[in-house]
Amino acid sequence: MNDDFNCKSCSKEPQDRINIMRFINRMDEHFRKNDLAGAIDTVEFWEAEATRLNDTAALLTILNEELGLFRRVQNEEKALRAIKLTLDILNGENTQGSLSRATIFINLATTLSAFGKTEEALTYYEKAEEVYEKSGDLKSYEYATLLNNKSSALTELKRFGEAEENLKRAIEILDAEGKHDVDIALSYLSLAHLYYDRDSKSVLQVEEFIDTAWEYINSKRQAHDGEYAFGISKCVPSFRYFKREIEALALEETAKEIYGGAI
Repeated sequence: MNDDFNCKSCSKEPQDRINIMRFINRMDEHFRKNDLAGAIDTVEFWEAEATRLNDTAALLTILNEELGLFRRVQNEEKALRAIKLTLDILNGENTQGSLSRATIFINLATTLSAFGKTEEALTYYEKAEEVYEKSGDLKSYEYATLLNNKSSALTELKRFGEAEENLKRAIEILDAEGKHDVDIALSYLSLAHLYYDRDSKSVLQVEEFIDTAWEYINSKRQAHDGEYAFGISKCVPSFRYFKREIEALALEETAKEIYGGAI
């Protein structure tokens, strides 16, 4: 690792807490290159440093990154460990009503759901939703993310009507926001899966949702950066599932180009 701190006499960094922006910048570098192995090394190094310094605020930020990262690489053991450590911190503080904590609840719930703990996940989605409703912040990208992710859990539990409502609300919010068209594409792909799971004969509607998702993927409103590459990579399995192999291959090639071949 190259994240070692400089000596106390020559470093301008604080010695009693983590420089969290340095950590975030390093993680952004890894994700731009799709360097997931490097990202894992970084979170583990900085978690140890935050623990050593007893810097709870920084540790919570680092654990939040771990939730998404270990979900992404499908490491259940490390993901569940991060969930436990995160809850240990959250349960010991009185700021769970803040928007920043709501974001962590969403990430935590999505990770639980990814590893089959769907009912438990809904508990934390609902905690996050309560925060957003109390704050009135119901038109933000973060709230749309909550709705999208919660819909997946609801679909898994065959609560199709609620899941559909969540997806359509998320699409409405994101369409008005105009900066995350790949997320809208993912919402339409989720609708395609939902309709097909509910009624495998609803082929025409499913095909319409997939076509609409493709239009949003090719929208000019979103920069073709690392975030875009990650988003279209998440679309690939759905296109492949619905026998759209040409589109799936095109998305894989585009993501490779953005990542510089590191995929």
